[in-house]
Amino acid sequence: MLNYLQAAVKGMVNIMMLGKIIDFMELNQMVEKGDSIVIGVSGGADSICLLYVLSEISKEYSLGLRVVHVNHQLRGEEANEDQEFVRLTCEKLGVDFHSFSYDVKKISQSNKISEEEAGRKVRYQSFLEICLKYKCNKIATAHNKNDNAETFLFNLFRGSGIKGLSGIDSSLKLKRINKEVTIIRPLLCVTRREIEAFLHTRDIPYRIDSTNLTDNYSRNKIRNNVLTYATKEINNNTIEHISRAANHLKEIALFIEETTERSYKKVVSQREDGFLFNIEDILKENIVIQKAIVRKIFEQLGGRLKDVEAVHIQQVLDLYDKPVGKRIDLPYGMVALKEYEAIKFYCESQIQKQVDYEATCIKIDGPGVYYLPGDNNYLEVNIFSAVKNITIPKNSCIKWFDYDKIEIAVEVRTRRTGDYIQINNSGGRKKLKDYFIDRKIPREKRSKTLLVADGNHIMWILGKGDRISEKYKISESTVRILSMRLINAEDNEDARKY
Repeated sequence: MLNYLQAAVKGMVNIMMLGKIIDFMELNQMVEKGDSIVIGVSGGADSICLLYVLSEISKEYSLGLRVVHVNHQLRGEEANEDQEFVRLTCEKLGVDFHSFSYDVKKISQSNKISEEEAGRKVRYQSFLEICLKYKCNKIATAHNKNDNAETFLFNLFRGSGIKGLSGIDSSLKLKRINKEVTIIRPLLCVTRREIEAFLHTRDIPYRIDSTNLTDNYSRNKIRNNVLTYATKEINNNTIEHISRAANHLKEIALFIEETTERSYKKVVSQREDGFLFNIEDILKENIVIQKAIVRKIFEQLGGRLKDVEAVHIQQVLDLYDKPVGKRIDLPYGMVALKEYEAIKFYCESQIQKQVDYEATCIKIDGPGVYYLPGDNNYLEVNIFSAVKNITIPKNSCIKWFDYDKIEIAVEVRTRRTGDYIQINNSGGRKKLKDYFIDRKIPREKRSKTLLVADGNHIMWILGKGDRISEKYKISESTVRILSMRLINAEDNEDARKY
């Protein structure tokens, strides 16, 4: 009778566990008939459970399964035994087995990242390699509710925003080399305790990673100390409650993401060298959306968000009231800079790759077409005689000057000490630096602004500060006219031949 009851209990555990996982997979549309799936299997309880579950439903769903095991070379002979255990398990189940071996410690040191991060990178690299080689469309990993809770707390402790607190995604699409691969996590609906009970009732062996029992890694400390204490001393359902909270936050994060996308398009401008938003415009948005917009800029500019924390986002918001020119250095070489009415974002490396404008000095020694560096522009120069009642062009790209008022020589260059511009007919001058400040030209753009100069007297400020000196303007007494036309090579067929 006792044996019968034990068998019945085991059967019930199996049915409930399988049913729970299958329902979760179907609810989240994780598998479709004919899927070809790469399964990441370390040999531990979670991944062995995943392998058995997918193997059991493979016939019903016509799944093609391939196991990938990655040896991190961190535990010597123990790691080799794990690899052999997974190989034999796959042989028993009739599943194709693929193994990879990496010196994760060496990779970690050479790339200046943690061993955890290096291990994650080589695992997914291996998964994707098999996906591409055998045309698999999905990768299954064994993340469960405990992992979700650990991720929640890990991100909470390091200062992540709501996105980081929304836990692990049940599925995630990756695009690599023109191929889309979906990562699925079928075990996110069950706890590690349920997984071990499932394996125990079916007498399925698994390996125990000795490093998981130590506190060498941050996640281990959370698992072995924080969550263990909370489960024993505060609430037995700690894992379940944290996982549920993460799911609620995921729903909120999705709503914020959709709202942010609409606001981002209105507020943010993408430039050749980075991104920019007007402070007055972004202040019209709710503070939650402001932070989400900044976070999205970080992601667009830096390519990832792993090391971006809430403190970095707050630093950008604090720039609103800082003096012009104040900058903040951010992860991945990103910089946030306060301009007059805006915040600009760029990468230091991209700025360093730009043209060295400061060396620009082009002598204008007569009519012709002169190439201007930086924006692929040309300057077309002509000299002709003035006639009475001539109509002076008002196009911002065409400027006329009284040629006979030139005192030294005409050149196109960037600013120099002592530069000035005449601002009225009575000879009033203004230092170029003061003019730039009055026009709110950002400091980093001042040294890149091209100028047409006669010695230190600026005849024409090109670009955003567009203005010509009062001294050189055409009058009734003008005899000869110096004409200058700014041409963009990409927009003008005539300029391309030069």
